Amino acid sequence: MSNKEQTLFSTFLDKLKGKYIPNEKEQRIIDIVEEMCNQSDSDIKMAPLTHRYFIVNKRLEYWIRISEFEVTITNHKFTLNYSGNAKFHTLLQNTVSNSIEQARNEFEETVFQNEVELLDNIKQSLTLKY
Repeated sequence: MSNKEQTLFSTFLDKLKGKYIPNEKEQRIIDIVEEMCNQSDSDIKMAPLTHRYFIVNKRLEYWIRISEFEVTITNHKFTLNYSGNAKFHTLLQNTVSNSIEQARNEFEETVFQNEVELLDNIKQSLTLKY
């Protein structure tokens, strides 16, 4: 299923089931997770078997762990543990997954561009030698 088809399907399911609206605390957590994902120096890891996500930013000294049942945000001074409902945690996991997917797409585009440049350089060097 393409990304467009997945988006359309998700939109259809949201309308069918009713889209989850986070409370004020959950929305702030979502905003923090999104902002951490957007920081270029954040390191995002995923544990695929347990569906846990880790976001680490050493410069800002924040660490986030997201699981199916809990989100933990911590630094050297505080730790926040929050257990919301399943829809909230799925929303958080999807936010991080989308960020990972976007970063991988950008990486792939860069690698592909580098491959094209490499092929151009090889072709040019072969042309110059003959």
